[in-house]
Amino acid sequence: MVGVLVTVAVVAVGLVVFLTSPAYRLHGPIPALQQLDLLYLDEPAPLAARLRLRPGDATLLVICRGCAPPAVDAAVVVSADPAVAEAYGLRTAEGAVGPGYAVIDAELRVRYRTFDPRLSVHAEEIAVLLGAVR
Repeated sequence: MVGVLVTVAVVAVGLVVFLTSPAYRLHGPIPALQQLDLLYLDEPAPLAARLRLRPGDATLLVICRGCAPPAVDAAVVVSADPAVAEAYGLRTAEGAVGPGYAVIDAELRVRYRTFDPRLSVHAEEIAVLLGAVR
């Protein structure tokens, strides 16, 4: 009986540690909005001319209404245009625009995109992604 109680206590402590860790907080409670944490795309950036995207360096395209973009060392373009959100796959079925972002490499190719309701909190993670495509 004591062994069972010890096992339950260890599992409970481990669960609490995990649920309060930064790794858990990176993921939202809605599975469809969770981040994949890797560069999984390689496609031309839609509407590049309209967004005035310039080749040569990584760009962060932030798609949201009324949000502050994260502070990163890269070009940052912010758009609340539903057509842009649609083109980048960051418009919900209900018609909401983001919030989310796309990482665009120096050759104007989309390398990563995700919904992120707390993107200003994830500046460090976004900086790592931008650094990977420079």
